[in-house]
Amino acid sequence: MRNSTAPRILALDVATHVGWCYGPAGLPPTSGSFRCAKPDSSRGSIFSGAGRWATAFITANPVDILVIEAPLPGSHVQGKTTIQTATILMGLPAVIEFMAYQLKVYEQHRVLLSSVRKHFIGKGGLQGDVAKPLVWRKCLALGWIQPDDTDLSHDRSDAIAVWSYAEAEFAPKLAQPVDDLFVKAAQRARVAAAKVESTTPQLMERF
Repeated sequence: MRNSTAPRILALDVATHVGWCYGPAGLPPTSGSFRCAKPDSSRGSIFSGAGRWATAFITANPVDILVIEAPLPGSHVQGKTTIQTATILMGLPAVIEFMAYQLKVYEQHRVLLSSVRKHFIGKGGLQGDVAKPLVWRKCLALGWIQPDDTDLSHDRSDAIAVWSYAEAEFAPKLAQPVDDLFVKAAQRARVAAAKVESTTPQLMERF
């Protein structure tokens, strides 16, 4: 049962393919990802897709706090992406924030990528191609992503990292630890529990 004082957090890693993570602080979250529109769609189509998703999701899942990973300033992406893509990356958070506000989600935050990674993997200054696999493996180690899930994208795991950071930042008394010592202990506990379950004899039901 959800603690009535636990804020329900929706965390997003926003791009044309959006990662999302949702749940009350203090409990393992649910997560996934979705594409705003078909590849090579117009800005309007992409913004519309993001807005429709936000409306449907928040209508079905009450949100107390919306947290979005802040897009990098234009000076950080020059030469790495097109103006079209940069415009979309800067515009998508605003579209989602607008729709959330219309649905009475008034507490909204943008958080720095470096702060999220520092919290989740202990290193905030790594390049994306190095950091993203580390974030993904941490999600797997926590049990927040299962190896046989259909969605194993980095968009999803990045959103989980944002959610974990938000939990620690805005509900610190309920925050679930993600440090390496805790993760290793939790992994050992899950392995031990799985072994016990696999060796426990199953009673046959008699009729």
